[in-house]
Amino acid sequence: MNKINYYFVRHGETSANIDGIVQGWTDSSLDDIGINNSQKLGNDLASVPFHLAYTSDLKRAQETGQIILSYQEEDIPLIPTPAFREFNYGGFENQPTEAVWKQSLPAKVEQLKADKVPSASFVPLIIDELMHDDPVGESEDFMSFWERIEEAMLFIHDEALEQRIEQMTPEINVLIVGHELPIRFFLHEVLADFDLTQSLEPAHYAHVSYYKGAYHLETWNEI
Repeated sequence: MNKINYYFVRHGETSANIDGIVQGWTDSSLDDIGINNSQKLGNDLASVPFHLAYTSDLKRAQETGQIILSYQEEDIPLIPTPAFREFNYGGFENQPTEAVWKQSLPAKVEQLKADKVPSASFVPLIIDELMHDDPVGESEDFMSFWERIEEAMLFIHDEALEQRIEQMTPEINVLIVGHELPIRFFLHEVLADFDLTQSLEPAHYAHVSYYKGAYHLETWNEI
């Protein structure tokens, strides 16, 4: 069966993660735990031969991707792109998490369910609320956020199809290193019955396969 295996990795831990600070587009490097956990993840994924590798252009994601690829037998380039950046929080950048998220994401989702809001509206409504609360009005709107991720994924999908043809192999493995919200929100948009309340921990991954015209969740929050 022809298949593309996507490995969506959340970057390793940073000091901001420990301190409960929203990073968004703010650049930051991995802390020691983030480095160690990324090394463990790289070792665990060494048995998966990646054909293509992409990352957010922020340091914490690039560092994680470089560590993972250092465990691969084949030397492949890690391609950075701003399309996979975290959500741009605007005036909420570098603020305590509790000041930005008055409700946790799981609590927001449960409230929307209780209000009988269609699941297709969850992500747009959550992002619109963040925009509305942004004190300087510089955070992303849903369409800007979604279009950059969708465009990048369509490009990568085409690249993976070309690789499969060139290498005459039925399966292609693609590494994508990014951030929690884009990964969770993207998967919610393309996977039926995806549980948006489940967090993706630092230096953990989701394995998502694409075949027969649809995405399929294989594993979640693995390390």
